[in-house]
Amino acid sequence: MTRPVRACISASALAHNVAVARARMPGAKLMAAVKANAYGHGLAVCAPELARAGVEGFAVASMEEAEQLYDLALGPPACLLAGPFAPEEIPLAAARGHILVVHRAAQLAWLQTQRWDRPLSIWIKVDSGMHRLGFAPRALGPVFEALSAVHSPLRILGLMSHLARSDTPDDPHNVRQIREFRAAIGQWGERTLGEHSLANSGAILALAEARFPWMRPGLMLYGLSPFPGQTGRDLGLRPVLSWQAQIIATRRLAPGEWLGYGAAYQAPREQRVGVVACGYGDGFDRHLGQGAPVWIGSQRSQTLGRVSMDLLFVDLQDSDAQEGDWVTLMGVGAEPLESLAERLGTIPYELGTRIQARVPRVLVP
Repeated sequence: MTRPVRACISASALAHNVAVARARMPGAKLMAAVKANAYGHGLAVCAPELARAGVEGFAVASMEEAEQLYDLALGPPACLLAGPFAPEEIPLAAARGHILVVHRAAQLAWLQTQRWDRPLSIWIKVDSGMHRLGFAPRALGPVFEALSAVHSPLRILGLMSHLARSDTPDDPHNVRQIREFRAAIGQWGERTLGEHSLANSGAILALAEARFPWMRPGLMLYGLSPFPGQTGRDLGLRPVLSWQAQIIATRRLAPGEWLGYGAAYQAPREQRVGVVACGYGDGFDRHLGQGAPVWIGSQRSQTLGRVSMDLLFVDLQDSDAQEGDWVTLMGVGAEPLESLAERLGTIPYELGTRIQARVPRVLVP
């Protein structure tokens, strides 16, 4: 690809963040969340580095993502967090060695009607209080009865749940959810292999009582904070992403001249402007528009006017930058994703996943 835009991914930062997760929850196996193209960081680039760092599993959202990992032949299994979306995915999962999360009655029925040869591993999702997916704790008896009627080889790894408010660790809702999950394990855990899982990034970083045999870090692996008002660096993490694009043209505006779509920016004085090969078609949010901080080398600048589909403008008034120079739009060497997300009134999860597939992910040491 020759279009000069790239998302640079730091291999050393990924390995560092895995080590931080292990230090926070020692002894727990690590299932690395790489769903949504590794939170926008690039599954094909990040997953091999996470495997080299020793993760024991990968968390994905669909069979398509699990198959991407299978083609990479990395070793650790893929776990489909929402389980199968169709019955024919079950024998495929067994054949590939994928793990399924079972959370609704239809999936139990599919397990009884499908046939497979290799042992299929599953987790049972328990709704401990988030009320999104999972069986109510009082409904687990019929769940285990239904699983006992499955005739193909089946391994029930354990119970799994998800915290609704781990981004606010002091919230009493976390205590209630952990208590509900422990109670479910106390009643039904002996019918499993004891490989239970609850902790996401927020819990790994701030809720030691949520430690179970498996943890499932996501955002923190990419060096980002799940907590409002904090960056990953504040938590000892290293940001993984540096999003960069080249200046492909420069313009000199006279005082009062207008710039770009909608003539949304007017030069207050004679002004030099750079045109950068990145736009909302690449995932750079149009609402960042006027005044978003960017860096040209070590020099701070800002965006001007409206972001278009493939291009945006940066202020070169106090810069000697020329065509061919790289602008760092966000991440390492620029504004943290957490700060830009706050500017947009969103969360860093969303900002990362907006980076489109047409932006190449490039591994750097």
